[in-house]
Amino acid sequence: MKKLIQKLSATVLTVFAATLSMQTAGATNLTLDGSGYYSNSTYAPYYQYGASQSGRYTNLGADYYHNSEIGIDQLTNRSSYRSGTMSFEFWAMPYYGATSGTILMTKSVSSLWGGYKYYDLVKTGKAISLNRYRYPELDLFEYTSYGWKWRDVLVFSNKSYL
Repeated sequence: MKKLIQKLSATVLTVFAATLSMQTAGATNLTLDGSGYYSNSTYAPYYQYGASQSGRYTNLGADYYHNSEIGIDQLTNRSSYRSGTMSFEFWAMPYYGATSGTILMTKSVSSLWGGYKYYDLVKTGKAISLNRYRYPELDLFEYTSYGWKWRDVLVFSNKSYL
């Protein structure tokens, strides 16, 4: 009888723990709020093996890269669930309103509790140098139990030399 109670207690504890962990995997409402910015240095050295990235992709491949900085006023979790790890990304789009383009830089952002914000989020790193005029964009992806999911975007309306 004692072993039966122990097994039952272990089962109840396992189900309870699984229920708590599922709450962190719930659908989160993550938004990029306020204004954002990007800046690139003019010097662009060639990286034969690519420059290290910390977001969705660890390496974007061999290319010319410049030092880059991307930032946003606020990243907000508007849900009651804890988010997954996020990827804050710098993209170059071929035309305004495009849905696909070239990823220039990706940086990891730690998970965020429901109802909380990151203020003045700034990430620095190496961004691919395209040497073309494109529409810059800042995207936010979240890692969920189903893989990486797109969450929000900040689109810049002017073409820039990226």
